[in-house]
Amino acid sequence: MNILEVRDKLAALLAPMLDTDPNVLSSLVDTIEPPALMLGWGEPWMEPDTACFRRGRVIVTCVAARLAPGEGLATLETLVDYTTTRVAGDPSFNFEMTTGPRVFLVGKVNYLACRMLYGVMLDG
Repeated sequence: MNILEVRDKLAALLAPMLDTDPNVLSSLVDTIEPPALMLGWGEPWMEPDTACFRRGRVIVTCVAARLAPGEGLATLETLVDYTTTRVAGDPSFNFEMTTGPRVFLVGKVNYLACRMLYGVMLDG
Protein backbone atom coordinates (compact mmCIF):
# COMPACT_ATOMS: atom_id res chain seq x y z
CA MET A 1 0.00 0.00 0.00
CA ASN A 2 1.21 3.52 -0.72
CA ILE A 3 1.71 5.85 2.26
CA LEU A 4 -0.79 8.28 0.71
CA GLU A 5 -3.54 5.64 0.83
CA VAL A 6 -3.22 4.39 4.42
CA ARG A 7 -5.36 6.88 6.35
CA ASP A 8 -8.04 7.00 3.65
CA LYS A 9 -8.29 3.20 3.53
CA LEU A 10 -8.46 2.95 7.34
CA ALA A 11 -11.07 5.74 7.46
CA ALA A 12 -13.17 3.83 4.92
CA LEU A 13 -12.98 0.65 7.04
CA LEU A 14 -14.10 2.56 10.14
CA ALA A 15 -16.66 4.83 8.44
CA PRO A 16 -20.01 5.02 10.25
CA MET A 17 -22.76 2.80 8.86
CA LEU A 18 -25.31 3.41 11.61
CA ASP A 19 -26.31 6.59 13.43
CA THR A 20 -24.80 5.12 16.61
CA ASP A 21 -21.35 4.55 15.03
CA PRO A 22 -18.57 6.99 16.03
CA ASN A 23 -17.37 9.79 13.79
CA VAL A 24 -14.04 9.11 12.07
CA LEU A 25 -11.51 11.93 11.73
CA SER A 26 -8.79 11.07 9.23
CA SER A 27 -6.52 13.85 10.39
CA LEU A 28 -5.42 15.48 13.63
CA VAL A 29 -7.82 18.14 14.91
CA ASP A 30 -7.96 20.86 17.56
CA THR A 31 -11.57 20.14 18.62
CA ILE A 32 -13.44 16.87 18.85
CA GLU A 33 -16.99 15.70 19.56
CA PRO A 34 -16.84 12.28 21.28
CA PRO A 35 -17.32 9.48 20.81
CA ALA A 36 -14.92 9.61 17.88
CA LEU A 37 -12.00 7.85 16.25
CA MET A 38 -9.04 9.99 15.17
CA LEU A 39 -6.41 8.64 12.77
CA GLY A 40 -2.73 9.53 12.84
CA TRP A 41 0.74 8.07 12.54
CA GLY A 42 2.54 6.03 15.18
CA GLU A 43 6.11 5.69 16.40
CA PRO A 44 8.19 4.74 14.64
CA TRP A 45 6.27 6.11 11.67
CA MET A 46 8.21 4.00 9.16
CA GLU A 47 11.10 1.57 9.30
CA PRO A 48 12.76 -0.73 6.76
CA ASP A 49 11.27 -4.19 6.39
CA THR A 50 12.73 -5.58 3.15
CA ALA A 51 14.50 -4.10 0.13
CA CYS A 52 11.13 -3.28 -1.46
CA PHE A 53 8.90 -2.54 1.53
CA ARG A 54 8.77 -0.40 4.64
CA ARG A 55 6.69 -1.06 7.73
CA GLY A 56 4.49 1.85 8.75
CA ARG A 57 2.50 2.36 11.92
CA VAL A 58 -0.87 4.06 12.08
CA ILE A 59 -2.79 4.94 15.24
CA VAL A 60 -6.51 4.98 15.88
CA THR A 61 -7.17 7.21 18.89
CA CYS A 62 -10.47 6.16 20.48
CA VAL A 63 -11.93 9.22 22.23
CA ALA A 64 -14.78 8.22 24.53
CA ALA A 65 -15.86 11.34 26.40
CA ARG A 66 -14.74 14.38 28.30
CA LEU A 67 -12.90 13.29 31.39
CA ALA A 68 -15.60 13.11 34.08
CA PRO A 69 -17.21 10.47 36.28
CA GLY A 70 -19.67 8.31 34.41
CA GLU A 71 -19.83 5.79 31.61
CA GLY A 72 -16.59 6.85 29.92
CA LEU A 73 -14.87 3.48 30.34
CA ALA A 74 -17.82 1.56 28.90
CA THR A 75 -17.88 3.92 25.91
CA LEU A 76 -14.13 3.49 25.45
CA GLU A 77 -14.47 -0.31 25.54
CA THR A 78 -17.20 -0.06 22.91
CA LEU A 79 -14.94 2.06 20.66
CA VAL A 80 -12.08 -0.43 20.99
CA ASP A 81 -14.40 -3.33 20.15
CA TYR A 82 -15.84 -1.41 17.17
CA THR A 83 -12.35 -0.64 15.82
CA THR A 84 -11.06 -4.18 16.37
CA THR A 85 -14.04 -5.72 14.60
CA ARG A 86 -14.02 -3.35 11.61
CA VAL A 87 -10.25 -3.47 10.97
CA ALA A 88 -9.97 -7.26 11.46
CA GLY A 89 -11.59 -7.81 8.07
CA ASP A 90 -8.67 -6.22 6.19
CA PRO A 91 -5.34 -8.09 6.20
CA SER A 92 -3.50 -4.87 5.24
CA PHE A 93 -3.61 -3.74 8.86
CA ASN A 94 -1.89 -5.81 11.55
CA PHE A 95 -2.96 -5.10 15.13
CA GLU A 96 0.05 -4.45 17.37
CA MET A 97 -1.23 -3.06 20.68
CA THR A 98 -3.63 -0.82 22.57
CA THR A 99 -2.66 1.58 25.33
CA GLY A 100 -4.61 1.64 28.56
CA PRO A 101 -7.24 4.32 29.17
CA ARG A 102 -5.69 7.71 29.78
CA VAL A 103 -6.19 11.44 29.63
CA PHE A 104 -5.96 12.81 26.07
CA LEU A 105 -5.77 16.58 25.62
CA VAL A 106 -7.45 18.19 22.60
CA GLY A 107 -7.89 21.97 22.45
CA LYS A 108 -7.21 22.35 26.20
CA VAL A 109 -10.00 19.86 27.04
CA ASN A 110 -9.25 16.54 28.77
CA TYR A 111 -10.84 13.42 27.26
CA LEU A 112 -10.81 9.75 28.19
CA ALA A 113 -9.09 7.92 25.34
CA CYS A 114 -6.75 5.14 24.29
CA ARG A 115 -4.61 4.51 21.24
CA MET A 116 -4.69 1.42 19.05
CA LEU A 117 -1.54 0.78 17.01
CA TYR A 118 -1.64 -1.03 13.65
CA GLY A 119 1.24 -2.00 11.40
CA VAL A 120 0.95 -1.71 7.63
CA MET A 121 3.30 -2.70 4.81
CA LEU A 122 4.24 0.25 2.59
CA ASP A 123 5.66 -0.13 -0.89
CA GLY A 124 8.44 1.92 -2.29
